[in-house]
Amino acid sequence: MRINEWVAAVAASTLARTRSYFEEEFGIVVADMSQGGGDVATINIHGLTAIVGVGGPASLLVAFSFEQGLMDELYARMTDGIDIAAAEQDAYRGSVAGEIVNTIIGNCTGDLQNNGEAISLTPPMIVDSIKHIHRMKDAIFICRSLHCEFGRVDINLVGPSELFAKSLNDLK
Repeated sequence: MRINEWVAAVAASTLARTRSYFEEEFGIVVADMSQGGGDVATINIHGLTAIVGVGGPASLLVAFSFEQGLMDELYARMTDGIDIAAAEQDAYRGSVAGEIVNTIIGNCTGDLQNNGEAISLTPPMIVDSIKHIHRMKDAIFICRSLHCEFGRVDINLVGPSELFAKSLNDLK
């Protein structure tokens, strides 16, 4: 698999697996998708963001940024029936975001297998107090937003610009 094909496969799989996980696990229908990215200086993030590294023919960062309303709903559904002390709420919210992203990216690995080559994944890094991710030199962003009734999740791929084909902006 060529590197541009790998990047396209990561983007397509991440979108499809996020949509199916939300719908099948939580009954949350993804109503729409929008796109952005490319040659932008920063990604504006909101709420809780989980960032994972995905390695294969090329290494990428995948950042999932959850709007507050969507994160509130996912948190409520995943912790239903669990008594959580107020002082522990923030830690559990981060754990929920990490678990969701681990599941989605883990499900992507089957889509991304290439002639039996290993796919590497990093544990999610949770950030909740930053507002922007600034582009590093020679990096490019591919941004997609999945919209549902509770808010949206922005899924951002970050990697060296030479990995990204211009046709990636046409991914649905």
